[in-house]
Amino acid sequence: GRRPAPARAGAWAAQRRGCATEQHEFKAETKKLLDIVAKSLYTDKEVFIRELISNASDACEKLRFLQGTSQLQDVHDDSVPLEVKLSVDEAERKFIIEDTGVGMTRDELMQHLGTIAKSGSLDFLERGESDASKIIGQFGVGFYSTFVVADKVEVYTKTCDPQKGNQGYLWSSDGSGSYTISEQPDLPRGTRIILTLKDDAADFAKLATVKKAAQKFSSYIDFPISVREDGEDKPVNKQEALWMKTSASAEEHTQFFRYLGGTSYGEPYYSLMYQTDAPLSIKSCFYIPDPDNAPSRMFSRDPEVGVSLHSRRVMVKKNADGVMPKWLHWIKGIVDCEDMPMNISRESMQDSRLVEKLSMAVVRRVLRFLDQQAKKDPAKYQKFFKGYSYYLKAGLIEDKEANFSRHKDDLLKLMRFECSKKDKGQLVSLEEYISTSKEGQQNVYYFCCPDRQTALSSPYMEQFLQRDRNVLLLYEEIDEYVVNSIEGFKDKKFVSVDSADKDFELDLDAPEVSENKDQRELTKEEQTMLSSFIKEVLKEKVQEVKFSDRLVSSPAIVTSIISPHMRKMMKNLMAGKEDTGMGNIPMTLELSAKHHIVTTLLAIKDTNEPVARVAIEQLFDNACIAAGTLDDPRVLLTRLGKVLEMFVYQGAGFDYAKGEYVTAGAEPAADAAQAAAPPSEKPPTEKPAAEEASKFEEVKPAPQDSKTEGAKA
Repeated sequence: GRRPAPARAGAWAAQRRGCATEQHEFKAETKKLLDIVAKSLYTDKEVFIRELISNASDACEKLRFLQGTSQLQDVHDDSVPLEVKLSVDEAERKFIIEDTGVGMTRDELMQHLGTIAKSGSLDFLERGESDASKIIGQFGVGFYSTFVVADKVEVYTKTCDPQKGNQGYLWSSDGSGSYTISEQPDLPRGTRIILTLKDDAADFAKLATVKKAAQKFSSYIDFPISVREDGEDKPVNKQEALWMKTSASAEEHTQFFRYLGGTSYGEPYYSLMYQTDAPLSIKSCFYIPDPDNAPSRMFSRDPEVGVSLHSRRVMVKKNADGVMPKWLHWIKGIVDCEDMPMNISRESMQDSRLVEKLSMAVVRRVLRFLDQQAKKDPAKYQKFFKGYSYYLKAGLIEDKEANFSRHKDDLLKLMRFECSKKDKGQLVSLEEYISTSKEGQQNVYYFCCPDRQTALSSPYMEQFLQRDRNVLLLYEEIDEYVVNSIEGFKDKKFVSVDSADKDFELDLDAPEVSENKDQRELTKEEQTMLSSFIKEVLKEKVQEVKFSDRLVSSPAIVTSIISPHMRKMMKNLMAGKEDTGMGNIPMTLELSAKHHIVTTLLAIKDTNEPVARVAIEQLFDNACIAAGTLDDPRVLLTRLGKVLEMFVYQGAGFDYAKGEYVTAGAEPAADAAQAAAPPSEKPPTEKPAAEEASKFEEVKPAPQDSKTEGAKA
């Protein structure tokens, strides 16, 4: 049976019997390291607990390996289980950790604790580094972190291998430059480390502090870890390291998901276990919470990454933002990389490349897993996408800025949008869009719009609807950033339907149009005349007026050399600079030569110029509304009032071309209109068209005295 605890404690207590003591000087590089550690203002002092737990776990793991591979036939104290124990003595200011692992011989003590074994640490020291935080845990020298908190370190140890001897040893040092080794009889197998703490580290002799740190750093260590409390050893790491297993049941995933989230409810929407040996040794598991509980963008300005980084079950970093980018912060899970040093230094190029390589592998696996799930169960994926689409789209933009779009192709495969050829609410992938597009089509057509109804009634969509050509409908503001940050998908280019001078591939699918013999179309000469007149009316509002074939049932649209998204951004940037002319971003007015409003404009521009001018202003504003570039619709009210006035007066029989009432029996109506109208707005019964022109050319009514003079005349 197992040796009782008092006997084991008594065995450790046989420490101070008279034995030959050897004194040794630390090697020069070790002295330099200890000097750095002793003078260090290392803020995160509790890492020494992480290092010692990790070392103790490694010692147990090594013994288990030696026994499992039959390299050790006999073991000291073979009935004692593999475990790690922590305890404190607050009165004596002591921290104690012990394990039942491989233990060490005298030579191994000198080798492991008297020198720095790895050449990497020598190079590090030779470069003149003086920051302990960069060294501890980097090159297997984590043990020396004890001197950050301790005045004296004592290591009692005995090897597990009877063939190496039955003798125990005490290694002791105050970190000043030398250490002693003495024989200690009657020690049990394993290692026991006693730290006599410095005044400013007395907190680590308190049970609550040690217990909290032990729980933080040892949740998934594969051996029992306990803290001595009220005279008994109480376990602190009850959770199984699920990611180390090759497979897990749905129930196990649910329990672990709840453990990671610190809740007693909820189930993961997606679960992924990922293990590989190339390019790094990675064991991991990831969970995506239910999309109904997706984090709100409003309350997650700078969210913490939900994936933690471990190395051989010991936590290295709780929020591994270097491994998992911020745009995937909502994924919960653990990445365990054996190749990762216990203490990652951002300044170390070696570590940066390692983290980058790990991040590349992990993010790519997660994105490809989501793509697999989308194909496996499209309806389930659609719900996921609606909850998390913003973050995936933000990922496309951030990935381009930070990583030269290394994940672009994988992210684009995950995108889903509504389109003009499917019903409301049905989403389509880019791959599906391309596979169902017209033969020979080289572009992916999209339209950034507030909603489906606005999109399908927009004049920009007319030619695409007429040709039965599919258009992606992008409703979110971030969509405009996304399509502007990426050039295309596979070999296809993204083209906005409201862009100017783009190749819309009109020769692909010429529409069948029934000839209307009565429909009039302006000639080239007439188009030039009308363009000049419109340009003269709109002045600096338009850069160019031209006639286009892209319109089907609308008279006009506005386009620009920059996209509507960029136009909005520039307007915001130029706010307050309107007086410099910078606020007016140039636009092109495109007209349909066949539309009856346009052909009629040509007819009345000479015969009824006031009405033509008002109509052109309104035509332009309507086109701006369709383009979404009219910032404040209230500017239209005055002119709309004029248009309404024109309708009412014409309804009363007033002919603006002649400046008189012409409808028979209209005099009473005219009298009524005159009586109701304010003096400045009364329609004259007989007035020359030239005088009337001011009524429609100017937005503001004419001055009172001019009206009075006209009345006198």
